[in-house]
Amino acid sequence: MRNKFDWLQTPALLVGLCVLCALVGAFSGGALGRVVTMTLISVVFVAGLSVFTGNSGVMSFGHVAFMAVGAYATAYLTIPVPLKNTLFPHLPAPLAWLGEVHAPFPEALVISGLAAGLLGLLTSPIVARLSGLQSGIATLAVLVIVYNVLNSWTDVTRGSSSMIGIPKVTTVWTALAVVAVTIVVAWAYRCSRSGLQLKASRDDFWAAEAAGISVGRHRAIAWVLSAILCGISGSLYASFLATFNVSGFFLSTTFAFVVMVVLGGYLSLSGAVIGGIGVSALQELLRRLQDGGLTGGVALPAGTADLLLAAVLLVILIKAPYGVMNVRELRLPRPRGKGSDKPRQAGQTDPVRLTSGATQ
Repeated sequence: MRNKFDWLQTPALLVGLCVLCALVGAFSGGALGRVVTMTLISVVFVAGLSVFTGNSGVMSFGHVAFMAVGAYATAYLTIPVPLKNTLFPHLPAPLAWLGEVHAPFPEALVISGLAAGLLGLLTSPIVARLSGLQSGIATLAVLVIVYNVLNSWTDVTRGSSSMIGIPKVTTVWTALAVVAVTIVVAWAYRCSRSGLQLKASRDDFWAAEAAGISVGRHRAIAWVLSAILCGISGSLYASFLATFNVSGFFLSTTFAFVVMVVLGGYLSLSGAVIGGIGVSALQELLRRLQDGGLTGGVALPAGTADLLLAAVLLVILIKAPYGVMNVRELRLPRPRGKGSDKPRQAGQTDPVRLTSGATQ
């Protein structure tokens, strides 16, 4: 029989892995410290994305929209009021109150997550009604709509100009604390009644429907929770860089996060976290290789890092179509002869059943 604390193993191991990353960043400082902080922010995002994608089996290409909402909400809440009045002299009358609002970062972090959650709630009928390719295209449409609104509504968002003056509050320890909470929340949902029913629909959509599971409702719940967590990652991002513009929330960023989730294993929370850390480290390694930091000062042609990353993605997808972790979660090895429960192996999973909910 399983130990009643076995379910804590995965989040504890994942948080421990993030702690190791934070220690490396804290004691290294400088450029490496910045890289580690951005890595932890990325882990917050991919763990949030996994709440929806990992449990439903439906890949989303629109979650960067929630990150953008979180970043802009934090900017409005934390930029000093005098500077805000200079940056936004022509706010529409219904939004004029935003020019006088100011909040400390912890409050801004929560409000930004809730603002992204509100967008998730408004768009939840899309994922509740659609599946498979249609759902993926619909989530991409959400991203395109949000991007164009942010890029065009210059009186409120400054359009393509950068948001500036955001207090730089996010540190490696701030990011670590949020990562830990995000992992626990994502795992708690995965083990909840709603999460288990959503995973059942992922494994066999029609059997779940026949059993009376309201698949659309559980997808909507996961979508909104996922939006909140991704919005929080945007808040961390804004308060770490202190300046950003809308170009940071479109296709290139979406591709980077999708690579993290796919390489690690998009059906697994452990895969998302490991993919976030692993791909961030690989990107930094390839960047230094391209800039000549690892080749004795000989810079490689521009775009080499992206080509090598794409090649790594192709190789791993050929060898492990469902990512490094497949559907498995990070767990301590179980001594032989101690109970009959064993972790599910990659070869024991039927890929057709895994995606049946997404290809109905």
